[in-house]
Amino acid sequence: MITITDVAADKIKEILKAEGMPQAGLRVFTGGGGCGCSGPQFEIAIDDKAGDGDTVVENKGAKLYVDAETAGKLGSAELGFISDERGEGFVIGFPNGAPQGGSCGCGPDGGPQPGGCGSGSGGGCACG
Repeated sequence: MITITDVAADKIKEILKAEGMPQAGLRVFTGGGGCGCSGPQFEIAIDDKAGDGDTVVENKGAKLYVDAETAGKLGSAELGFISDERGEGFVIGFPNGAPQGGSCGCGPDGGPQPGGCGSGSGGGCACG
């Protein structure tokens, strides 16, 4: 299951206090896109409570809510927080390797296979 670093826990509490929601937590969920080669994409948002079937992860009083589908994709990931010359933000690290999407493939003409994630409009994989 995903864990929260001490630095990320401190930042979560700081953000929620500034938002006037100190009792809330952050929700990690699977976002749109992220098929095939790039693997799943995760998003983070403030949520005031856990939902039915959510796993609640806590560190230093900071809460993270994760639905069952997302939890399966996260495995033993770690929510961290970085701040450097490029900016700052939460990051999800995968000490055992990032999950793979594996659902995109290229057809014999170099284009996406029919029905694959890169087919049709808005496909997310590059073939060619």
